[in-house]
Amino acid sequence: MKNSSLSRPTPDFQALFQSAPGLYLVLTPDLNIVAVSDAYLRATMTKREEILGRGIFDVFPDNPDDPSATGVRNLRTSLQRVIQDKTPDTMAVQKYDIRKPESEGGGFEERFWSPVNLPVFGSDKGVVYIIHRVEDVTEFVRLKQQTLEQEKLAEKLRTHAGQMEAEVYQRAAEVQEANRHLEAANQALLRELAERKKAQEALVRSEKWFSTTLASIGDAVITTDMNGGVTFMNSVAQSLTGWTQAEATGKSMDLVFDIVNKETRRPVENPVKKVLREGKVVGLADHTLLLSKDGKEFDIEDSAAPILTDTGERFGVVLVFRDITEKKQAEEETKRQKELLQLILASIADGVVVADSNGKFLLFNAAAEQVLGIGATDTAPGKWSDQYGVYLPDTVTQFPPDQLPLVRAIRGESVDAVELFIRNPQVPEGRLLSINGRPLKRPDGALQGGVVVFHDITLQKRAQETLVQAREQAVRASKFKDQFLSTMSHELRTPLNAVLGFSDLLADERYGSLNDRQRRYVTHIHTGGTHLLKLITDILDLSKIEAGRMEIVCEDVSIASAFGEVLSALQPLADKKSQCLTQEVEPRLYVRADATRFKQILMNLVGNAIKFTPETGRIELVARQVGGQVRLEVRDNGAGIAPEEQQRIFEAFYRLAQTGSATEGTGLGLAITARLVELHGSKLEIESKPGEGTCFYFSLPLLAIAPDEPARTTIAAPRTGKTPRILVVEDNAATGQLIQSQLTSSGYETLRCDQPERAIEMAAEHQPDAITLDLLMQPVHGLEVLLQLKNDPRTLKIPVIVVTIVDRPGVGTALGADEYLVKPVDKATLLAAVERCLRSRGAAAPIRAILVVEDDASTREMIEELLTTRGYPVITAADGAQARARVAHALPELVILDLVLPKMSGLELLAEWRGNPRTADLPVFVLTSKDLTKEEEKYVRAHAESLFRKQHSWREPLMKQLERVVTSQILEDA
Repeated sequence: MKNSSLSRPTPDFQALFQSAPGLYLVLTPDLNIVAVSDAYLRATMTKREEILGRGIFDVFPDNPDDPSATGVRNLRTSLQRVIQDKTPDTMAVQKYDIRKPESEGGGFEERFWSPVNLPVFGSDKGVVYIIHRVEDVTEFVRLKQQTLEQEKLAEKLRTHAGQMEAEVYQRAAEVQEANRHLEAANQALLRELAERKKAQEALVRSEKWFSTTLASIGDAVITTDMNGGVTFMNSVAQSLTGWTQAEATGKSMDLVFDIVNKETRRPVENPVKKVLREGKVVGLADHTLLLSKDGKEFDIEDSAAPILTDTGERFGVVLVFRDITEKKQAEEETKRQKELLQLILASIADGVVVADSNGKFLLFNAAAEQVLGIGATDTAPGKWSDQYGVYLPDTVTQFPPDQLPLVRAIRGESVDAVELFIRNPQVPEGRLLSINGRPLKRPDGALQGGVVVFHDITLQKRAQETLVQAREQAVRASKFKDQFLSTMSHELRTPLNAVLGFSDLLADERYGSLNDRQRRYVTHIHTGGTHLLKLITDILDLSKIEAGRMEIVCEDVSIASAFGEVLSALQPLADKKSQCLTQEVEPRLYVRADATRFKQILMNLVGNAIKFTPETGRIELVARQVGGQVRLEVRDNGAGIAPEEQQRIFEAFYRLAQTGSATEGTGLGLAITARLVELHGSKLEIESKPGEGTCFYFSLPLLAIAPDEPARTTIAAPRTGKTPRILVVEDNAATGQLIQSQLTSSGYETLRCDQPERAIEMAAEHQPDAITLDLLMQPVHGLEVLLQLKNDPRTLKIPVIVVTIVDRPGVGTALGADEYLVKPVDKATLLAAVERCLRSRGAAAPIRAILVVEDDASTREMIEELLTTRGYPVITAADGAQARARVAHALPELVILDLVLPKMSGLELLAEWRGNPRTADLPVFVLTSKDLTKEEEKYVRAHAESLFRKQHSWREPLMKQLERVVTSQILEDA
């Protein structure tokens, strides 16, 4: 669904600005005009094309005919405060005359303004523009002046009337003429009084308009008469002083505007008095506090100016002030941070030097002076190498002055880990330094200079040289050791072969019979000799490899053939521990390798897996094509290897301890194997987690694809149903391998997609039973992949489990995620989510009952209770005959079968069911306490899904395997 906001037109902000009713100018930090509102153009009688790009004071200069004009000076001071302090600045009412166009006679027209200057910040917090807003208060000032003029006129009229009355008495003879003149004067007076009344009404309206305007601005405003009595206060002034307009009217400014010096707390002269005395604009000194009537205190700054008539006569004072408490706090914080920075730079051990674009040092911390031996000087950059004694690391050649790290940084270059040598009279022995440098730039990208940070690496270099010497000595000693071992091993082999040969002859009955004790002793001799021969052979191989004398004779090797030989040789060892030894190799895989050494590698890896995997464990030998390589793996589900030991196990003579048993072997097998793999141009890697088994793997280049050769899969493992397949969509290799490991170790088949843009096609092609999906992937976000999966008919019904670090499950659910897990996710949580998804996908196919075949009533009841509490329907049978009847009547979902049963044994039932096409694929779990012969165990593992022994811990493994098999069966049936 499209967002409705996309259909709305984008406002034309330039047109909106130009049409705004307020009077606005937009200035750059160098005070050039870049934008202006139409209202401002009308008020100043200018044209946009004539003023844009010009300096504000070129367009609006002072009136040359007014020597007392201060408009330019005051405005420039305010704008500079905005740039410096990065805070708004409100000015007092200013007299600033405007030049009239030549079409209107030219010259200047008197104007009064109330200006406010506001900073506009860029992304780097610097001032990029200044908004200059004004209000034309000329009419307000003139009306004030006109009121005074009218009062003077009325006084003159009263005087004139008195004079006329005197003339009446003095000139009785001229009464009639005087009456006529008096009538005329009275008429004129009436007209004048009418005009005065209109002017007073206009004045009231104007005063109300200006009162409203002054009440709405951000600064405090107070006006007084010529005696310093308050005549007006706006709301901000009332709030700061604590006086209301009614309370303050007529009161002295000394009482209402109570100010003291912040540091001395002594009274400060009221600026209104100073204006009344000097007749000019004044401002307060710094550190001024306003004491409010209600006990509050405010840092303030202000300006006061006389109110003048048209003739220049003063009739009052206007005071404009503002609360700068926060500004002062910000200044103090800035000062504190600067002091802290200075303290840090003075305390750090690394030298720090800063210079401007002309090479003048701006900062030279104490560490820099201590390391260089010389502090900041006025020397030009071209002479720094001479001044400070700078040489190349060879300690002889002078460092080129134009390549010094600070010089390069001033030019705009970034410098990393440049080494140079310092030697001067203050540092006679010299020091080797490592230097990093960066250019200093303004927000607009202009270069301002450069900075370098450096430290003394003399001791570090000496230690490195010592380490190199020690390493060379160790290499020589190792070569001597290898040569010695190689020689001694050959000398030991000759007598040892005689020991082994004669011990074999003694054991041969043709040379005479031995009693049991003698036979046991001969066996001990032969076993010990064989072990010693293997040790000598391993030492000889390792010595040859370390000495570089191991020869590899490569030929075309069939992977399938090599696997067959290795498994054939080691199968008896696996059988002794009832282990499942399997191989899986893709068809027609050949590599170029030394056949003997290649099989030795495989024999060592598989032999180790058999040794360290517990009884009934599983060992897999796998080969598959990955691109142009053949990846060979030996996996087991043994105890795993701790992370801290995973690299040490490749060290010679390091032996991995087994819990609860003596440490076996010589510790040479994996060391030799790893080096043999390296001789083949590859590297032996390991993936292992304690408790989850181990996988050793390496890759060799694929040689060729031979003619059709059937894929070989030899499995001596239990038969299972369809294994659920999970697609892991994760672009982080480590995380993807972890999720795969968690799933595969729990019986799932996994596929990995590390390119999110291919996730849809892989899902459509392989049709996995579920998908795990990360969100923060490149180049396609996981939410986009999720939307595609849920909108593609081919993948719509596949459950998706989001596994991500983004904690927004609501968004994932809204877009169709079946599960939402927030990393880190433990294995149990992941498996539970997967199993819920698999169940939900197969919900349309109801689960049939599970048949429990067990003759012991208490055990049968316990299994039944265990299953029913998990939601499984259960039917039971107490003997073999009952079980046969139950299955004949209706196929159960799965059978949990004891082998020791009345009337008919479990083995007989299993054989009968496997021989019947109707029950051939019926899942069967064998749960028994019977001691099985090798033949019986082999048969059970081949024809049952799982084998659990009652004498071991079986409940949790049985339930986990049950959930997988039942879920898989539901999906298969669906």
